[in-house]
Amino acid sequence: MSDLPESLAIAGAWGYIGRKFLDTALRRQVPTFVYDPGSVPDDVDPNALTRMMDEAEFYRLPADLFHLATHPEHRRVGQQILFERAQREPLSILNEKPMAGPESPEDCARVVAAAHRSRAVTLYDFPELYDPLTERIIERLCSYRVVTVTDIALCRSKDREAPDNLRNYKRMVPIQYQETVHCLAFVLFLLARVRGSVAEVFEGGIRLRAESEPYEPPNPDVYPHVVDGRCRYRLSLGGVQIEGLTDFKAGAEFAKRRVLRGRGDGRPFCIEVDYLEGRKRLCIDGVEQTIDPRADSYESVLRTFARWRRETPRDDLMTGIYPNPAFARLTYQLSAALWRASRDRAGLNFADLDDMLQFDAGFREALP
Repeated sequence: MSDLPESLAIAGAWGYIGRKFLDTALRRQVPTFVYDPGSVPDDVDPNALTRMMDEAEFYRLPADLFHLATHPEHRRVGQQILFERAQREPLSILNEKPMAGPESPEDCARVVAAAHRSRAVTLYDFPELYDPLTERIIERLCSYRVVTVTDIALCRSKDREAPDNLRNYKRMVPIQYQETVHCLAFVLFLLARVRGSVAEVFEGGIRLRAESEPYEPPNPDVYPHVVDGRCRYRLSLGGVQIEGLTDFKAGAEFAKRRVLRGRGDGRPFCIEVDYLEGRKRLCIDGVEQTIDPRADSYESVLRTFARWRRETPRDDLMTGIYPNPAFARLTYQLSAALWRASRDRAGLNFADLDDMLQFDAGFREALP
């Protein structure tokens, strides 16, 4: 039995993320269907996949897994068709982030409700949550009888302003929604797994401060308004102090680092991890762990999705500590709060989880 989905249907396959999954699927000889109105890239063999030209027909395919690798505004039609179909039959859907456009926070609640009414397993693509490195970190933390995480440092950065990189011509949204959301998802997932529930992570309230700098794209004509390209933030989540940097400015290093500190059974620990493709690393208490630095993150997403679906009841996947719509909504709300705090250069406080879920960053009203 294969450890990957039996077939994959990718909407937006020529985009950066869609292409990563397409290359992985073709390399592993997973039957792949594609819907993307753009021209087939020169380095893609059209005979190696099945291209669908009709969007509605694409979403009627009997694919084992649908991957919606599109921007939120282009994702609505596909989600609507799939959720309606999933009221009659079970489906598996992997969505890209952010959960909704910054200007459309109401879409988050809509997706949560539609997914709940359906028979679909609907998860979001935060690759680090599917990575075996994260499972090893969680296993280490859970091996202690008593464990307290006190500090987490997060760095996610790359030069996305360089004009000679074609990837940098893809339009992005403010970095808090575009990239910091991955760091926030990592923190919520890890702490919830250690503490037993997402709700416990927010006990004690949330406090945050942030500041940002504008992105200077190589193609400013495609941006109707300025977006943030660098964000520094401090976040207090219960008793955990979190410090982060997300940087897409010119000259930024390429890094996806996480550093966790705390105490386990009365002794201090330090866990360092980097998820950067080709340079993955895991170090625990100064000892480098044996890992494959070249492990493919996108193959890990597909493999872990297939394993979770195989081993975990659908209701547990959709309500437990997994990157389901309810979880993705929390990451969206935290991203929105960071954007608002950056814009105002002032702190934000939330009494609890419910308080944060009611927050509206007012992004739409702030647009020029």
